[in-house]
Amino acid sequence: MSSKNIHANQKIFCAGFDNGYGSVKLLVDGFDVVRIPSYISREEMEDVPGRVVFNGNAYTVGESAFRTGYYFERNTDNNINKINNALITLLGALAHLPHRKVWHLKLVVSLHDVALTDDLLRVLNGEYQPMLAGKLSDVKVEVLKVVPEGMGALFGRKLPKKLTVVDFGNGTTLYSRYNQGKREVHTPYAAGVEVLIGEIAKKMKHLNGGKLGDLSKIRFCLEMGHTKYSRDIDIKEVYTTCLKDWYESYLKKPVNLALDAKHQGDEIWAIGGGCLLPGFKKLLIQNGFEILENPVEANSYGLLQMAKAIVMTVNS
Repeated sequence: MSSKNIHANQKIFCAGFDNGYGSVKLLVDGFDVVRIPSYISREEMEDVPGRVVFNGNAYTVGESAFRTGYYFERNTDNNINKINNALITLLGALAHLPHRKVWHLKLVVSLHDVALTDDLLRVLNGEYQPMLAGKLSDVKVEVLKVVPEGMGALFGRKLPKKLTVVDFGNGTTLYSRYNQGKREVHTPYAAGVEVLIGEIAKKMKHLNGGKLGDLSKIRFCLEMGHTKYSRDIDIKEVYTTCLKDWYESYLKKPVNLALDAKHQGDEIWAIGGGCLLPGFKKLLIQNGFEILENPVEANSYGLLQMAKAIVMTVNS
């Protein structure tokens, strides 16, 4: 992780935090983005990146949780995990960055349901003394603002007068419409990429010795842009069939709404990890969607810019 240009004594950092169902994205000013799976393990592990010892409990957050080979909790397993696990996943993301004795984070956070803002603030705000990857840190978390999921991706961009955005996330697909920069419609559909992965897991039993596929292994290969589940198993045919079914059953409605909006003069943009599924990106582009550059991390980049703008306003 690069930390050049950062004063050794600096303690206060602006940051954007996107605690997604599928992956955690943390972007601290001056560092590379941390993007890790939203997994938490309580197994014994070495002081690996993502290892957090805090309040008498030990956790491993991110890919290392998956690598234990044992049970781990996933944000996507329960709607409330995004709130309840927020501090642990934030600390786990910090434990992937170069060690600092003091972190004072001024955060802008995105949330799928802003009605839960107060709950999230209670979980995150405060001062903590965790061990991060084996080293003690003083961490102060100050949430400057909580914004609806996907809003960060639009911050600082020149928006067309009429705009429709579809966010293809892991847990949800979000359909939003904007008029002159103001959001008019925001409809979540509870059928993200996780539904597709669940279907693949069921349909690949004949390839996997009669057993369900491992959800995390399926997700991992798709995120890598291929369909090689393991050295011996390629799920390409199953994936192609399930992708069509998933689209027809769940995505057709928000995509068709976006295409109707395009007909009414909207530009249509796509963000979220689902954009990058093998073969799906091409389909979206053919239908006139503009896929934002870096669609998975676009939200966290905007959240950081929001944090910096708020701090500048307060200090000016």
